[in-house]
Amino acid sequence: MLSPSGTRKARRQFVHRRLQMRLRMFALVFLVMLSIVTYDLVKFDTQVPPAIGAGLGGLVVGMLLARIANIKWHEEASQVVAKMDKLGILVLVCYLAFAFSRRWILGHWFAGTELSVVAMSFTAGVMLGRLVFMRREIIRILKSQQKY
Repeated sequence: MLSPSGTRKARRQFVHRRLQMRLRMFALVFLVMLSIVTYDLVKFDTQVPPAIGAGLGGLVVGMLLARIANIKWHEEASQVVAKMDKLGILVLVCYLAFAFSRRWILGHWFAGTELSVVAMSFTAGVMLGRLVFMRREIIRILKSQQKY
């Protein structure tokens, strides 16, 4: 009988390597952003509610971005793959435009360290939302293929 880690390792073969790397990148960015936000909240005595609100807002945006991702089963490779479609590229461009202008947008309500905390909380929420919901979609596909 396989151990739980053995079954997890066996299931990884059914997920394309690029998709695995993308999920790892989301997890890493989320952890780095969460660490920075936590440090700023403690060190600079910034208010917590705006950070939580921005994180929850980012989670919703991340969920929407993950639902747009084109994740499907590739018959020839017998793996779950993700392809970027035209709508996904448009959403990515919109998100990048927001990412580069968020200080200008959010600067109307927040300043200084609080602005940084809110912006990083939002980004952390987006990464967590994408990670959780893409992983959920992968598990759904693997279950439909009886590989999970």
